[in-house]
Amino acid sequence: MRSTTRNKLGAAVIAATAMFAGLQAAVVAPAQAAPITTPVRTVQPGLGDLSSKLQLVLNPGGNRAARAAELEAGDAGLGLMDQIGGVINTVPSLRWQLAGPVSDNGDTLTANLQVTVDGYGTFPNIELTWRQIDGTWKLTRDSECSVAYYAGLGCNI
Repeated sequence: MRSTTRNKLGAAVIAATAMFAGLQAAVVAPAQAAPITTPVRTVQPGLGDLSSKLQLVLNPGGNRAARAAELEAGDAGLGLMDQIGGVINTVPSLRWQLAGPVSDNGDTLTANLQVTVDGYGTFPNIELTWRQIDGTWKLTRDSECSVAYYAGLGCNI
């Protein structure tokens, strides 16, 4: 009887140890990965990419949500871009292009806008800046205002 009691007691101790060890393992939380603290950096767009972005925002008939997504001012900048696009469309011989190189200053890019009108030649370069916001390169408010100035418009964004 003594050995049976001892066996039962031993089995109970082993079972209790296994049970408590199992509970302890279940309570321990898995290690968490450290949060990413560096900003996400997207590939720098080239001159052609920036030209496409500018062409989109200057098109008053384009998709408003897509156009707003390309502006630092978002929806608030669309009215001004519509006015600028309207001025451009009233001058049939007006042509514009971006000229490189594209300068990378970390979270900003700059390129020069060149505007040419037949009979007047090419105007001085207008420096435009795009700022990286949430992974998208967006035309800055200051750049919108610069283009508005050359289009003879005020700026209130």
